[in-house]
Amino acid sequence: MIVDKLGAEDVDALQRGASLLGSGGGGDTHLSALWLGQELAGGAEVGLLDIDELEQGWVLGMCAFGSTASVAIEKLPAGDELRRCVATAEHQLGIDVDAIAVVEIGGSNALMPFIAAAQTGKPVVDGDLMGRAFSRLDQTVVAADELTGAWVTAEARGAAVIVDGVDARTAERVLRGALTGLGGWAVLAYPPISAQMYRRVALPGTVTDAIDLGRRHRSGVAAGDDGDALADRLGGDFLGQGTVLEVHRYDGEGFARGSVAVRTVDGRRVLRIEMQNEYSMVLRDGEVVATVPDVICLLDAHSLRPIQTGQVRRGHEVAIIVLPVPDRLWHPEVLPRLAPRAHGVDADPVRTHLNRRRRLML
Repeated sequence: MIVDKLGAEDVDALQRGASLLGSGGGGDTHLSALWLGQELAGGAEVGLLDIDELEQGWVLGMCAFGSTASVAIEKLPAGDELRRCVATAEHQLGIDVDAIAVVEIGGSNALMPFIAAAQTGKPVVDGDLMGRAFSRLDQTVVAADELTGAWVTAEARGAAVIVDGVDARTAERVLRGALTGLGGWAVLAYPPISAQMYRRVALPGTVTDAIDLGRRHRSGVAAGDDGDALADRLGGDFLGQGTVLEVHRYDGEGFARGSVAVRTVDGRRVLRIEMQNEYSMVLRDGEVVATVPDVICLLDAHSLRPIQTGQVRRGHEVAIIVLPVPDRLWHPEVLPRLAPRAHGVDADPVRTHLNRRRRLML
């Protein structure tokens, strides 16, 4: 299904789907949804363009970029950063941007491109470059050295920073260093991608998939699903439900890391969830049962709302589910930059959903 123009109901569904695909990270989707809703209420319209309709021109990937997961809450935006970021990219590069691209369809960055589209009148392409939320600029389905060119940021006070001629890994290092002087938060435009290249590299249909995921989540909440029923409704796997016994946090290289211990309701098992911005691995009684790039979600057992890594606390009653990701994220050329070791976890990747299908076929 293609949404020609985004409506209020679509925003709610996109926010829900993006929150799930954030896998505990990606920032607060509610604030981004409120911002987008305000743009639409003011008369702006946002069209969603099927990726096969891209024929020529330039696509600009947009996201927010912060020094910490909470900085966008602590520092309010001015409101026009995204429009200014698009205008700066067009001016500096001497191009006209024909469409806005979603970099990651998980977390608040799933909604940022729609705000940019509302402010500029450009459509958003139904696809993205991550298939969920990840923390680093290079954790896309496109190799880091293919994303070279000018990276443009714009922050609330009007400043812009342009880093030209570098790949995603170098841009990450330079721009994170610059964020301190920019107040810790800015919006970011990836180097423009030609329409032909974007059709080749992007994950098609992931925006409408996220909207559909959010609608199914909303239906599950309305129907009073428990964690197991909701996982089935969402096409995922239920790993267990219980009470958080312990949350251990520590500083990692570049990102805050930690682990969460959960005792199941029957008291017979302990689930341990490793995290680095996002939830990255689940162990059941010491056995690895799920890892990135699959989407690991900790949900409040009562509201079924996703709990972010920075919010999970001792005593939380949680349900743990795993959602599958597009097959391309498991491709041998893509997997190394998304797998557990890319998140600081020394473990081989485990594909939960595929393993379940195999067991059912035996």
